[in-house]
Amino acid sequence: MATELQIAASRFNGAKSQGPVTPEGKARSSQNAVRHGLTAKTIVLNNEDSAQFKVLCDHLSNDYQPQTEYERELVGQLAGARWKLRRCNIVEKGIFDKAVDEIRPKIQAEYEGADEEMVTIFALERAIDSPQLKSLRRYMTQILREERHASSQLEKIRRERPLQPPAAAPEPENAPVRNEPGEKRPENGSLRNEPDQIGESGQINRVPAIQERR
Repeated sequence: MATELQIAASRFNGAKSQGPVTPEGKARSSQNAVRHGLTAKTIVLNNEDSAQFKVLCDHLSNDYQPQTEYERELVGQLAGARWKLRRCNIVEKGIFDKAVDEIRPKIQAEYEGADEEMVTIFALERAIDSPQLKSLRRYMTQILREERHASSQLEKIRRERPLQPPAAAPEPENAPVRNEPGEKRPENGSLRNEPDQIGESGQINRVPAIQERR
């Protein structure tokens, strides 16, 4: 579950993004937008921000780079599960806040000088046994299974995806000529290769390179 700081960072990074620039990237982004929109209709409630759900989907798509329909479905499942878990945390906070507000007058009346920490302790003891919180915990357990299944499948696909070999760097046109080991370049920087001579006995006589004179 993302923290408030992580959510704020995601919003900031999303605002800086200029989107894809290549035709292929724009086409893929358009398809993702349609897919995210269809997913949002079944996940995002009317009083929730669908734009933030799209930001979540975009970040997960950038992380996992889905290439097939199955991979895109897994990304959609992962985004939906994480969105629901975020909602569950909000609901859980609401249950505890409600319990605190309801029990505060009673605790302050029974215990002189009762502070908010004591009120919270009694409220948590009361809320933990409530049917609402028990139902919420069962719901969260189911969502966690969905989240773990989708994320584990995507991680497996990413590990098994073949790596693209790095492109070889082109040789520069005016690359300097390297001297072979043992070869000495004369002072004027030039070498003359003389042809080998064959002696009367058939042996090859090596003719040393002659330095050009100016």
